[in-house]
Amino acid sequence: MTETAPSQSKLTQLYRALGVALILATASMSEAELGWAQSGDNGETRMRAVNPPGANIPGISQAMAVEAGRLVFLSGHVPLKSDGSVVGPGLEAQLEQVFSNIRTTLAAAGADFSNVARLTIYIRDYRPEDLPTIRNVRDRFVNKSTPPASALVGVSALFRDNVRVEVDAIAVLPTD
Repeated sequence: MTETAPSQSKLTQLYRALGVALILATASMSEAELGWAQSGDNGETRMRAVNPPGANIPGISQAMAVEAGRLVFLSGHVPLKSDGSVVGPGLEAQLEQVFSNIRTTLAAAGADFSNVARLTIYIRDYRPEDLPTIRNVRDRFVNKSTPPASALVGVSALFRDNVRVEVDAIAVLPTD
């Protein structure tokens, strides 16, 4: 008897069956058994969307930050004014708007730039000569004596052709 490799459709059926079995097995497991973090007085993970006034971007989720425990994760902020128009086209003006938008979101979450632990800056068509401009604007907002951990990533495109910069962040909420 010669054994042949299973057909693609049989493999797909097998993977689907395994996926369903995994879902059924994990559905009855507790969060602790699954290794999910718990916080809050009742053991539930607390998450809260933070949407500052004027952050109304059509077609985009309005959840700009989510609180889990004492951390706030800010989604990518772009150089949009409150009316939805893009600032620019210059890199400095766009960075200034992005960091102002982040400041607004942090304030809505009960924090400020001194609470930022991590920044990731995405620059479309990044060139090394952009670095002084990026640092100059960033340093007007962050605590220069203890700046947040950060990464600068050059990218080929962002969500609109006229957007050169996007920044996301993680902040630690101050204790009450």
